[in-house]
Amino acid sequence: MLATIEVLGAKDQLSLALAGSTNDDWLARDYDVDAPVYLFVYPSHASTDPHRSRWSIAWPVGGLTEASMTAWRHIHADAYDNEAGLETDPPRYVYGGAITKTAGPGTLMAKRFMLATMSLPMRRRIEELAAETPLTSIASYPEDDSEDGQGWIKELLNRMVASGVISSATRDHVIQDASAAFVTPHSPLVLHLCE
Repeated sequence: MLATIEVLGAKDQLSLALAGSTNDDWLARDYDVDAPVYLFVYPSHASTDPHRSRWSIAWPVGGLTEASMTAWRHIHADAYDNEAGLETDPPRYVYGGAITKTAGPGTLMAKRFMLATMSLPMRRRIEELAAETPLTSIASYPEDDSEDGQGWIKELLNRMVASGVISSATRDHVIQDASAAFVTPHSPLVLHLCE
């Protein structure tokens, strides 16, 4: 019984220390330090078509220096799974907020395009803008972009420009580079590792 009380006490202390933070900060806290923010481009796990690559905005978290950061904070639209656990056709997307996760094979294989080094308030502003970006913006982009939520990320980048988080030149350069990130089809090994 004593061990249970100690665990609960430690959990309560952690909860108090992270008051005002997100639910998954227990994994790796987003400290009040400058950190690089990237546009990640992942090879598609469902297709060898390079235009089906998934995009997210991400930054390292979990340490006071970049070298000690152990996880990543990601912002992306997720394809909605129906009750049978299958993606709907056409895809429907949801955004449940930024998530923190450790770097798996998909994150390690993603191509990264630097947006800027940003302070914690700027990163929180990105999260606020993401929460305000309607998922209907996915449908306003060409078919290739809407397949995996790239249109939603593009709209979020537009809102980041309008809010002064990044410049329009940075947005344009990163979108151009990200659009050509995977110009050759991915091997079956890459598809397996990204699952």
